[in-house]
Amino acid sequence: MIYKNTYSPLLLLFLFVILIFSSCRTYPFSEYGYTIEKDPNYHNVKSHLSIRTDSQAVVDMQTLHASDKKALKSYKLKPKNVDVLYSATLPQDSSVNMLVWQADENKHDFKNYLPQTSKANRYLYQKKQAGDGQMIHVVYESLTGSQVGLIFSSDTSIDEAKINAFLTKDVRFSREMFPDLTSVDCPPEDQVGWGIDIPSELVRDKHTLLKIYQVNGGEEDLILYTLREPKEFYYTAFSVCKDRTYRAVYTDLQHKEIWSIKKHGYEIVAEDAEIMKAYENR
Repeated sequence: MIYKNTYSPLLLLFLFVILIFSSCRTYPFSEYGYTIEKDPNYHNVKSHLSIRTDSQAVVDMQTLHASDKKALKSYKLKPKNVDVLYSATLPQDSSVNMLVWQADENKHDFKNYLPQTSKANRYLYQKKQAGDGQMIHVVYESLTGSQVGLIFSSDTSIDEAKINAFLTKDVRFSREMFPDLTSVDCPPEDQVGWGIDIPSELVRDKHTLLKIYQVNGGEEDLILYTLREPKEFYYTAFSVCKDRTYRAVYTDLQHKEIWSIKKHGYEIVAEDAEIMKAYENR
């Protein structure tokens, strides 16, 4: 008896859709990284990576250009295996494009790369021709186990001395991350401690940012920020100037506001006085 396979067209259609979907898969951007005004570094909390950026250049953490995809594919880095951190130009040479990626531990094995050491960091290094230009690929294993790669590309030759200077001075991995900013410009006698109570029900189980802005009319100027650990205790305190207005903003790493509060220095002083009075009357 001969059976006719009536499911073959459906199976072929399904396989065709899967093939199209796979070929159109995009490279995801990491949700663990951030930049913030006045801090000249990109930080990533997954790999504990900090990289100095050029304040005059764009650090793109949202758009992957065709040349970036081509660079990743040239090193056989697939969308399902890596997250893109950002793309920018090399701070030491704006003619050199830089793309930074991250992957889980032992995702990729890079053969025929040269082992190198820069300060406390060890990495793998490879240079190759790309048409009339050059490409350099550097791969680190971070202290947390994640692989981190930097792809440098240029339409002309690349000055390797500038790459080495960048890797030595501007790429850092740390066991603990405490990036912050403090810029309070009044003397200690004119300062007051501002105790900030983030509503406990809003405290996230992911890394977050707490930022304090000085309010000047319709303008806001960042004077303080700190990276907060997942589920970190909701209370914290900072010193601010008594005669100014401030706004504290609690956000995720993509700067989406979760909670905020605005107060003038005299309100903070009055609240402190009430707390001290209540304590003395216990």
